[in-house]
Amino acid sequence: MQVSLSQTQKSEVSAKWVWWAWPLLLAVLVSISYGSYFLRNFTDSILLYLPTPFAIVLLYWYGPRMLPIIYLNEIATLVIWGAPGGWMRIALIASHAPIMTYTSWFLFKRSNNEESKALLSSTDSFIRFVLLGILIPLLINSIFTSQYTFVNHDPYTVALIFLADFLTILTIATPLLYFLAPQESSFKVILVRNALSQRNPKVIQFWLIVIGFVVMILFVEFDAYWYIYGVVSIIVAIQRGFATVILINAIIFILNYIIPVLDFADIFLASKGSTKSLSVHLGMLAMIISSSLIGRVISDLWNIECKLTKQKKELEQANSQLTKTNSELDRFVYSLSHDISAPLKSIKGLVSLSRVEKSPEYSALYLSKIDTSINRLESFIAELLDYSRTNRKELLLEKIHIETVVKSVIEDFQYLEDSQKIEFRFDFNVQNVFSDKFLLRVILSNLISNAIKYQKVCSGHKPFISISSKEEGRLTKIEIEDNGEGIAPQFQERIFEMFYRGSSTSTGSGLGLYILKEAVEKLEGTIQMSSELGRGSSFIISIPSSA
Repeated sequence: MQVSLSQTQKSEVSAKWVWWAWPLLLAVLVSISYGSYFLRNFTDSILLYLPTPFAIVLLYWYGPRMLPIIYLNEIATLVIWGAPGGWMRIALIASHAPIMTYTSWFLFKRSNNEESKALLSSTDSFIRFVLLGILIPLLINSIFTSQYTFVNHDPYTVALIFLADFLTILTIATPLLYFLAPQESSFKVILVRNALSQRNPKVIQFWLIVIGFVVMILFVEFDAYWYIYGVVSIIVAIQRGFATVILINAIIFILNYIIPVLDFADIFLASKGSTKSLSVHLGMLAMIISSSLIGRVISDLWNIECKLTKQKKELEQANSQLTKTNSELDRFVYSLSHDISAPLKSIKGLVSLSRVEKSPEYSALYLSKIDTSINRLESFIAELLDYSRTNRKELLLEKIHIETVVKSVIEDFQYLEDSQKIEFRFDFNVQNVFSDKFLLRVILSNLISNAIKYQKVCSGHKPFISISSKEEGRLTKIEIEDNGEGIAPQFQERIFEMFYRGSSTSTGSGLGLYILKEAVEKLEGTIQMSSELGRGSSFIISIPSSA
């Protein structure tokens, strides 16, 4: 029988589990529980129950398999705190932790398909976390809370514990879920976001705010001036977004809810925090929720702005490419009509003349000219096919022996006029390159054929074509140098344009160097050209050495 998993389930089971993770997690949670009991001993506080946010985080990361650990930890916690009653009562009361955390996981995680590394990454996700992941589970937990012996069904105490738990979960679980995610390969967590980058404050500015908060707890009574922290948090949210404000809120919680209840805090702090004030808890909770929500909205707006900016750039590039394509298409249609019709008209005229002229001598001349026109037409069609294939072809990277390809190209051009008079010189310091064989052959064919076609034909001239390769960094450079006609300076900037002819003796279509440039760009390479009229030209092709 095949069982299919939902996207949420797949993200939960993706992390590999190891046997030692169970006792380790249980020991960590028990240690956190003992820390809460330790703080209670100092101030008789019932509000700082720290295991709950960590239990929720573990459940969100690894799913319901965490429930046994959460339940065992709660039993251990009740024993540590000296809960009255027998084991049956302790076992029953301890069920509140797995019930509450499972309710949080079930309502929040099952209402969306977010992976662990993408939690709270939108305003909708954060609102659902506050309402479904915290509010409703804590309302259920309040039923258990009212039954505790030390609460004695007192609504004020129940409300106080509810607000304190809300603050604790919101300020601790939110940054953990947002910044951390389980690694797929082992029981570890990895940092997945950097709060102090891009639009967030510089490190110095962030720590200046923290230092300001530290000064406040030394000299300012929290019960009277708690709203200052909330106002600063909202300002940070507006300026810096979600990532920074949830860090600020966590620091506010640590400074004003954890540090003040330590025994040694009496020595230097202005107050012991507000562990028993319902109004202050309610106000701080409203401020923290508001600032986090504002920060989330601001970050979402930034994300939308970045996407729109990216889309605008893509549209501008597409528009620029379209403008270029339309311009090239106009030239292409014009040249196509000319370069195809001219040989055909020439052939048609020569056929008409051959019908009139009966002399065998002239007939042979006409046939020779017809053959020349046909060759021009055939060459033009071949260049059109190369252009089409170069534009549409997907890259196929393979190991290419440069010398083999070069000599194969030279062999293809051995019947070109005066090609036998040219001396070919080779110097291949790099023998192989990982590239696209078709595109590399197109590049070499155009350069070598031009070097052959535009050699100087004069008495005493010894034409040569030098082909070499070398490696520079991660680039393979192929240079083709000749001592031919060269290119006049006024033509050099335009020789790679479509249908542009850079020499007065040019008989080609003007597509060759344009196709060459397109092929080089498709290989993410560059081309350099230097030429001196009457002395020759040099072309250097630089392409990545490997994939």
